[in-house]
Amino acid sequence: MTTMTMADARNNFRPARTAPADDDQTSGNPIPGTIRQAVQDAVDAIEDDLLKGISSGEAPPFAQARAALVLLTLCYARKIYSSADAASLVPPDLCIACLCGDKLADACILRRFRADNREAIHCSLTAALHFLVTQKIAAGVVTKASLGHSAAEASRRIIMAMFVDSMELDGQRADNAA
Repeated sequence: MTTMTMADARNNFRPARTAPADDDQTSGNPIPGTIRQAVQDAVDAIEDDLLKGISSGEAPPFAQARAALVLLTLCYARKIYSSADAASLVPPDLCIACLCGDKLADACILRRFRADNREAIHCSLTAALHFLVTQKIAAGVVTKASLGHSAAEASRRIIMAMFVDSMELDGQRADNAA
């Protein structure tokens, strides 16, 4: 652990600031530098038996499902909760569109994927939120990180996404009935 000090010119006081301990530093694993890297690491750590494929024919290692998991985790970490908004961010190499053919179907698939893979989303989102908190610690914005708090926040964000999608679907039903 490294201690950095800095002298205050007015009183020559040298407060010590200690970097938080990180297990990855001792294990030799690179520490992610961006939220995208942290999410990808978290998704890569998800066991195949915890993940369900997007289509019934998708077999392990679930490339499309892992890509959808990265997408939803990044969206929820960035407070983008709508599946329709997430679907609009689908990169061209993610073949969700070819399974259904239009943007609305993409959102439908993402909603179904969320329902089928809630535990995997929760695990990867918890890791992503914990990464963001450790970034805030490094920046001096907050002083401590709790994995339990990150897990609770992940649950809250997943529930928020379900609520937003429910409201959007209600609005679509009302529009179709009119």
